[in-house]
Amino acid sequence: MDIIIKVNNQSIGRDKLARFIQYISKLVWHQLETRNANKYSIDRIKNLENAFSSFRKILRLGRCIDVCYIALDSMSIEDPFLRLTITVSKLSHSLFLYADHIVWLAKSGFLKTDSDTWNQTANKFWLLSIIANLARDLYEILHLLQLHNSKFLRPSDLLNLSVHKFDLMSTLKHIHVLLLCHRDIFVDTLKNACDLFIPLTALGFIKLSPSAIGTLGAISSVAALITLVQPISKLVPS
Repeated sequence: MDIIIKVNNQSIGRDKLARFIQYISKLVWHQLETRNANKYSIDRIKNLENAFSSFRKILRLGRCIDVCYIALDSMSIEDPFLRLTITVSKLSHSLFLYADHIVWLAKSGFLKTDSDTWNQTANKFWLLSIIANLARDLYEILHLLQLHNSKFLRPSDLLNLSVHKFDLMSTLKHIHVLLLCHRDIFVDTLKNACDLFIPLTALGFIKLSPSAIGTLGAISSVAALITLVQPISKLVPS
């Protein structure tokens, strides 16, 4: 109960809690739909999903400006690769939020514009932000391997797997152990890996069921909540 109160006292925490309920609702209504459950029950859960989606859009109003300022601050990061990936991620996320604001204003009747086009634009910026985050996660993992003097995998091995021979299973096990010891990188990678498939599906690059999207979104939301409850699990700089 104390953890829920702590999270709910933060606007970002409320957003993540609402996001978790939103995606769990998506998972539940699709599972009921595949089982030919009562249509009234399915519609009620769909309405719950839409309500929390709208609630989150309201919570995020104006946050695009805050994220833009964070992007400007990230340009002072010393490491050039981290500076590039974090800045691109934050700028893309800021533009995603801006487009998301337009979608909400259009659907609420405050603005006359094509909400579907803006929704696609928002998903494109969200996808770019996630890709930048995953590039940063990969960089952090490779850096960890180098720090631990790993003989299993070097960055050059990724460029030509046919030339460099190494034990793939041993490498994966080694990476798994390292990630468990560095919870911040593990949580961030898990969150971004799950999020990746949501805009990919929305943009039509892949096709996942609402149940799969709901599951991935819920896992990603839990990972984000962990970083709020346990700040030591948050990857920095971010």
